[in-house]
Amino acid sequence: MAPPPERLKANYNVSVKLEPFFTGGKVQVSKDGEFLLCQCGDRIQVIDTKYGKTIRSLIQEEDEVITFVIGYDDETLISSHKSSLLRHWNWKDGSVVRTWKSLHLTPVVELVFDTTTTLVASGGTDGSLKIWDIKRQYCTHNLKGGSGVYSIVKFHPDPNLPIIFGASMDCKIRCWDLNNSKLLGVLEGHFSVVTGFTIFNSIKQAVSSGRDKVLIFWDLTTYSQIRIIPTYECTESLVPIEFGKPMPLLKVTDVKSPHVITAGERGCLRVWNVKSGVEVLTQTDSLVTQPIVEGAPTITQLEYNEINDHIYVITFDHNIIVHQRKDLTLVKQYAGYNDDILDIAWFGEGETHLAVATNSIHVKVYDIETMNCTLLKGHTDLVLALATSKSDFNILITSSKDNSVRVWRMSQSPFQITCIAQGNAHTGSVGSVALSRTKLSFLVSGSQDTCLKMWKLNPIQHESDQNLSVLHTVVAHDKDINAVCISPNDNLIASGSQDKVAKIWNSSDLKLLGVLRGHRRGLWAVQFSPADQILASGSTDGNIMLWSLIDYSCLKTLEGHESSVLRINFVSKGYQLVSAASDGLIKLWTIKTSECVATMDAHQSKVWALAVKSDDSLLVSGAGDSTLILWKDVTKEEKEAAVQEKEKRILEEQQLANLMQKGLLLEALGLAIHLDQPFRTLNILKDLMDQGEGALADLEKMLVKLSTNQKDSLLRYSTTWNTNSRHCHQAQMVLNILLANHTTDELFSLPSLRSSIAGLLMYNERHMQRLSRLRQNTAILPYTAAKIQATRGEEVMETN
Repeated sequence: MAPPPERLKANYNVSVKLEPFFTGGKVQVSKDGEFLLCQCGDRIQVIDTKYGKTIRSLIQEEDEVITFVIGYDDETLISSHKSSLLRHWNWKDGSVVRTWKSLHLTPVVELVFDTTTTLVASGGTDGSLKIWDIKRQYCTHNLKGGSGVYSIVKFHPDPNLPIIFGASMDCKIRCWDLNNSKLLGVLEGHFSVVTGFTIFNSIKQAVSSGRDKVLIFWDLTTYSQIRIIPTYECTESLVPIEFGKPMPLLKVTDVKSPHVITAGERGCLRVWNVKSGVEVLTQTDSLVTQPIVEGAPTITQLEYNEINDHIYVITFDHNIIVHQRKDLTLVKQYAGYNDDILDIAWFGEGETHLAVATNSIHVKVYDIETMNCTLLKGHTDLVLALATSKSDFNILITSSKDNSVRVWRMSQSPFQITCIAQGNAHTGSVGSVALSRTKLSFLVSGSQDTCLKMWKLNPIQHESDQNLSVLHTVVAHDKDINAVCISPNDNLIASGSQDKVAKIWNSSDLKLLGVLRGHRRGLWAVQFSPADQILASGSTDGNIMLWSLIDYSCLKTLEGHESSVLRINFVSKGYQLVSAASDGLIKLWTIKTSECVATMDAHQSKVWALAVKSDDSLLVSGAGDSTLILWKDVTKEEKEAAVQEKEKRILEEQQLANLMQKGLLLEALGLAIHLDQPFRTLNILKDLMDQGEGALADLEKMLVKLSTNQKDSLLRYSTTWNTNSRHCHQAQMVLNILLANHTTDELFSLPSLRSSIAGLLMYNERHMQRLSRLRQNTAILPYTAAKIQATRGEEVMETN
């Protein structure tokens, strides 16, 4: 039975596109805390902190950004580039105000503004430090003395003290007086790169951090050390706590001592009393991932925003974690870069969240409304597959390269996701999982060890990290198992493997029921139909095959993908199918007609992940280009738009007929061009030419006033008319008007002009030759008539 037309989908359009916005480098927060500015490859991305979406990109083609800084006016931004250029931006509208050469011999790696946003300092890798007046547009100082790359440049926070500090590769912090460019003092004590420097202006003291695992407390009146504080970690960044302000939740009670918050290779925030050298608080619930390489920096930067009192923790794996400073509670998380997206699943009651498996040991869970990202920690190697069930979207199954599967539960009040069970019986990477669909009684996993395992899932798991028990195990395939799925009634299990076959199993005892052979390459996807006894399979051979579950024969093959089919999902209650392939294309198929209804092209790499919302209104895809795309069903909107367009066209055609009947040819001409009706346009022009010179003068005025698109349409019509000698007069008239009333630049702004020139020239030459022959023939006639008349006159005279 054919499905009702209103049930079938016609197309999905991009609703939300989440692209990488931070790939390493610098991050800064706007003064009001509403925007994040992050380095992302060759550009600076402006991110809305409320929704986590990119609203603007600051980019100059083929000129990669090295670093940037925002001024205290919260509008001015200066960026340095690999081309040794400095650019002045207004980041709020994305415009470039000015570009100039940095005058450094090597790239600029440090930029900083003074408190008035008048001066900007640039520290290069050549050991020089330059000061620029961005309003008067000239270099005011060239400070020398540093050695190698500058790691820290900082103006004194008191605008009345023209002093600047700079730390370079020799691990010394130099202080210059900008009034006379003289060196005031050198802070010596670090034995590795200086990574942080903050000044307590009220007590004329400062604190610096370095990778030599110490903090140094300085006296800025004598430029000497007050105390060296061992931290036992490479410190990458520090932020001060206001002097004299008690913060009991951070155990800052001694208001007469300066305090700082530091972060580094341990991956946690630490609060220090720098006067006594005591660590007063260590963060115990840090969400930062530990790097695989021992000793590598875990936290690369700290940013503090005074207005919202938030600390932004920037990690080595491109995550941005936001804490409330007063108690270090978690506010929000952003995932700046996902790398390859391997799998996606709708998660949470009402499918309000997306669970995403990337090239990471953590699962990222996004809130669809705010794009707040929560990291699920538990696996010790890359997470490969995810699964949820319509019976309870609060349960999530994950599998990993660590040979384990884990069960997670989401609770809403308060929002929390906890691991409630895990299973560790596989001996290879677990590449696919599936969850029972009618009730949460079991789950199935397929692994690189070629085994298919069925796990018992208790209905209610209150304790954390319970061990899952294996109900059945079978060596299912000869090669890696890439896909498993469970039928809608939980009676059947399907598995797909690199050995080119799919197999059907009885879920009660994992007894083999059927083998589906037909694909020429390994399988990546299998899926049961929600309506019929059909299984769909996708393979590296580019084909989607539909199999009968009664006799296990191939019913039909959907051909259209030119590369590996990696994911398939049924939509429209089983009447249609959505597939994703390694060429970045997503296709929508109608099964009854085997027709590809729509092709969606928005990814630049392999689409590894595809998930459809239970009501088919949204589907989400993830690919190797690190992009997550939400697609919205626009079938209803497109049908309504088509009906409205049809009604509008009928009314306009009726209006055109009325205008022609009334003899209002100039108005009818504009409407005919708008409706893209070249034949009617030609007939109207013929009628106007028959009316004489007055009508032609009005026609010329009217054609000059046409829009660029209408003139382009008229040019295309004329090019076609010009190929026929019966219509060439109208074509030549239109061309004459266009050429006589427009400049060369205006003519070349018409999209069709360049493609029309060759055809016009060729047929114009033919028309010219034809007219020349006609002119010659018309000149011969009077001559012949005169000769005949002269001959007759001579004959008459001879007769007389």
